Amino acid sequence: MGRIRRGARVLAAAATLASAACPAEAPPPSEPVPEPTEALRPAAASGKVPASARVVDYEIDARYDEEEHRVEGRAHITWRNNGPAPVHEIPFHLYMNGFRAEDTAWMRQGRGSHRAHGQSEDNPWGYIDIETVERLQGIGSDGNPARTPLTHREADEPSLMTVSLDTPVDPGQAVEFEIAFVTQFPEVFARTGFSGRFVMAGQWFPKPGVLHADGSWRAHPFTLYSEFYADFGHYEVHLDLPADLVAGASGILVSSTTEGSRQLLHYRAEMVHDFAWTAGPDLFEAWDDYEGIRIRALVPEERAADASAHLAAQRAALESMEARFGPYPWSTITLIDPPEGAGGAGGMEYPTFYTTSAPYHLPPTLRALGFDHRVGGEFTTIHEFGHQYFQGLLASDEFSQPWLDEGLNTFSNMLVYVDWHGPDDAHGPWLARFAGHELGLYDGLRLDMKPGGPLQPVDQPANRFTPLVGQYGSLTYRKTAAIMLTLRRVLGAEAFDHTMRRYADEFRFRHPRGADLEGTFVRELGEHVVLGRTDDDQPITLSIPEYFEQALRSTKTVDFRVHKVTNRPAQGDAGWHRDEHGALVGGDPPERTEEDSRSDEQLEAVVVVHRAGEMIIPVEVEVEFDDGSTARVLWDGRGRYRVLRWPGRRVRSASIDPEGRLVLEGRRWNNTRFAHERHPEQTVSQTLGTLSEASSLALMGGLGP
Repeated sequence: MGRIRRGARVLAAAATLASAACPAEAPPPSEPVPEPTEALRPAAASGKVPASARVVDYEIDARYDEEEHRVEGRAHITWRNNGPAPVHEIPFHLYMNGFRAEDTAWMRQGRGSHRAHGQSEDNPWGYIDIETVERLQGIGSDGNPARTPLTHREADEPSLMTVSLDTPVDPGQAVEFEIAFVTQFPEVFARTGFSGRFVMAGQWFPKPGVLHADGSWRAHPFTLYSEFYADFGHYEVHLDLPADLVAGASGILVSSTTEGSRQLLHYRAEMVHDFAWTAGPDLFEAWDDYEGIRIRALVPEERAADASAHLAAQRAALESMEARFGPYPWSTITLIDPPEGAGGAGGMEYPTFYTTSAPYHLPPTLRALGFDHRVGGEFTTIHEFGHQYFQGLLASDEFSQPWLDEGLNTFSNMLVYVDWHGPDDAHGPWLARFAGHELGLYDGLRLDMKPGGPLQPVDQPANRFTPLVGQYGSLTYRKTAAIMLTLRRVLGAEAFDHTMRRYADEFRFRHPRGADLEGTFVRELGEHVVLGRTDDDQPITLSIPEYFEQALRSTKTVDFRVHKVTNRPAQGDAGWHRDEHGALVGGDPPERTEEDSRSDEQLEAVVVVHRAGEMIIPVEVEVEFDDGSTARVLWDGRGRYRVLRWPGRRVRSASIDPEGRLVLEGRRWNNTRFAHERHPEQTVSQTLGTLSEASSLALMGGLGP
């Protein structure tokens, strides 16, 4: 859910003011790519799609009343009991009821606002009203399935209801329902709703909860930060819409007919856990094809030129993520950049279908002055497509552990940028340029690691986050990304990438938990990974369980500093000593010469490094000597400090984590220290550059999610 907003707002404001000065690029070719005939790619291209993961199927007939902004629908739902015991009642999600009144769980937290978009005065409320629930079983006298009315009741929290069965559903058996419902859309401010003639229909129909293998149900209330968790299945959806609207939806378009002022659209989606659709006037269509995957972009006609940027970002994301996390199994991708006034619908993911946001255009004059960026709509496109893996394929329980989707997805977005733009160095690909000074992608994440530390751990249910603390985005999205990138840079890209691919391959369509991810790392790499050895050949290891425990389930921070860098007199033999006869001899005075007049042999280089943070992780220390040579020492980080000595050497400087492996460390200004009178001269240009960069970083770091 949502865009990674930190750092983008400054650029967005500048770009919004300047966009009119930018000449529009020519729109991309609009020749349609043929609609696939199958919702899934051929078996050789789709990867593993286990039939056992198919739990619930839907046949939905829905008519959209544009004047009332309302859907009248009937959903024929087939649900299979894969649990260990008979089921007597089934909980359902009624997500739209989160927008029904001020006292719902969603509104109590959100207070009518979402990502700076608020409720309208004229059409603030949305809801879903369940009219009837009937069980279909056997054949009636009319030759149609016999219908048995079932009792349904809303919970005190109206985003949930329970359907009571007349007879239980045994393990391995299925039950069929038909549910008549009415969905009223609000004027869009949070994911779903209308704006003028544009409509975005997300979470618009009743959905069963998820029955776990132990017999427990997961059917959580819809809250401000909760995501959507559902079982996989097939969808046949028939939409009745105004004929002049351009529509897009999950899956493939099976058929389209026009009857007077209405269009009848039949969509099919297979092995997905949700279905969403959109429709609006004056939408420009742009197309691409990636190895048999039809890509369709819908953008407002006045911003047709932006489609090229979205398609390029989409292609880059596919190239990176298929290589890293396995095949994309479906045959279509549809993306929508909502029109002006419908920004609340932007930045949201659904299977094979997602909403993005407009790119930020900088005028040539600012670019000539050294200002540039790689954020905005292109990044939103990559982020929302990434959910096709970390929500669409690896459909974790996002209410219990939202970091498994949002965080791992944000991490994967970083790797898309690495693969697309490079390099994968200490700073990462540049994200923004301020007067010629670059802010790297990893540096952007480091800025979000608060010096005072987080107030909450990452690994906790969505409803434990509160906007009053305001750290959901920082922790769930960006700290998780920093956790995974730190682990990748410490373990090495090859070992880490191999392990992530094993996780992605093994848990496709399986609703993995955090323990499954952590267990994959232990199984593939071992509980303790040797990173190096001490001078006496003792191993320095990273404990995988300890790392995840500290990073995910504590508020400990990574923070190292160089405490001291000095050249002190070497240990001499001046003074009185007893000889072999026990008599005191000597008494020579100590040498009192200045440091610079001593030879290297008369000195000892000393470096003291300090672990200021509470999180324990091995770290590398690089020492530069006066003769230009360097030495690197790996410290296990377990003590509060470590003293390093080099007799007969003269030290110039010391740096902690010179390769920038610890993306989790936000406070790095004290990671380098120079010996007395060894600090390099600061030129005027260096001083101005440092001030420019510092002010840029401070500005970026001061923005909220």
